[in-house]
Amino acid sequence: MKKLVLSIVLALVLMVVPATPVLALSSQDVAVTATPSYIAIANAPATWSVGDVGAGTTARIAIGTTYYSNPLGATTQPTEAGILDTECRFTITNTSSVATDLTVNFIHFTGGDAMQNSGTGSGGVGTFGAYSWPSGAVYSTGKVIALNAGSAVMKNALAATTNIKWGLTLSTQTDEWTTGAAMSSTVTITATAD
Repeated sequence: MKKLVLSIVLALVLMVVPATPVLALSSQDVAVTATPSYIAIANAPATWSVGDVGAGTTARIAIGTTYYSNPLGATTQPTEAGILDTECRFTITNTSSVATDLTVNFIHFTGGDAMQNSGTGSGGVGTFGAYSWPSGAVYSTGKVIALNAGSAVMKNALAATTNIKWGLTLSTQTDEWTTGAAMSSTVTITATAD
C-alpha cells in the first residue's frame, strides 16, 4: 500500500509543478559583410597646348588645320592600321573595381574667338571639330567624335586596375580669327560601369 500511496502522491506533485522545458539556443547571429564596387579613374597629363609637342614654346594654331595630341608631331596623324602607345599623349588609369566604358566630351572654347564644337568632327565657320581615340584602334574607324556633350563611348570595357593610352584630334575653324587671344576648353572623360 505504501507503494500505491507514494505513486499517487508523486503523480499529484507532478500535476501541481508546471513542466519546465529544457532551454535550447533559440537565436543565432549571422555576420554580414558587403564590399561595394566602385568607379574611379585618373588621367595624365591634365593639359594640352594645341600645336605644342613639348618644346616649351607657346604654340599658335592656324585656321583650317588638324592637330593631334601626338607627341611625335602636332600635325602627325596616328598610325592608321593601329594607333601606337607612343602616338598617344594621355593615359587613363582605371582604378575602379569593375570594367568601365569611357566617353570623352570636348566643350566649346571660351575666351579669344571662342570656337564652338561643330558636333561633326570637322571645323567650319566659327566651329571646331574633335575626335578622341584609344591606343590600338584603327584610326579611321576607331576614333569617336568628341561632342560638346553626349559623346559615344571611346573605349569599351577597360578592365579594372588597368590603363590605356589615348589621344585627341582638333580641327580648327575655317574662317579667320579676329583677336589672336588664347581660347580655352575643358575635355571631360567619364567612366561608367561596363
